[in-house]
Amino acid sequence: MFRQTTPDNRHANTNASGGFTLIEVLLAIAIFSIGILAVGSMQISAVNNNASARMRTEATLHATEKMETLMLIPYNDPDLSDTTHTDASDDNIYCMEWDVQEDYPLASTKTITLSVRWTDNEAGCGNFDLKERRVDIDFIRADL
Repeated sequence: MFRQTTPDNRHANTNASGGFTLIEVLLAIAIFSIGILAVGSMQISAVNNNASARMRTEATLHATEKMETLMLIPYNDPDLSDTTHTDASDDNIYCMEWDVQEDYPLASTKTITLSVRWTDNEAGCGNFDLKERRVDIDFIRADL
C-alpha cells in the first residue's frame, strides 16, 4: 500500500473520507422539514387570528357608532322606545340589536344594552351558527 505525503512530510490516511454520510443528510433534512412544517402551521394560525381580530375591531367600531347615534338622537325617538330593536351594517355582515329599558336604574334614564353579532365566515345576519361572535356595550342615557 502506498502512502501519500503532505507538504510537511506527514503521512495522510488515504482511506479517510471527507463529507457526510447518507444517514446524516437524511436526518438533517427530516429535522429541517419538521421545523418548516411548524413555521407553516404558525403562519396559518396567525392569518386566522388576524382575520378574527379585524372582524372584532370592525364590530366594536359598529357598536361604538351605533352607541353614539343613540346618544345623539332625541330622548323620545322611536329607536329609544322600551323594546328590542334590530339593525344591520351596510355590508350585512354585522347584526346590531339593542334593548332599551326605561326608568332604569333611575327615573328619567334609559339603560341601553347594545349587541353586535357576526360569524367568522361573514355569512350575514340571518345565518348564525355555533361560531357566532358578539360584542356587547351597556350604557345609560339620561333625559337632560
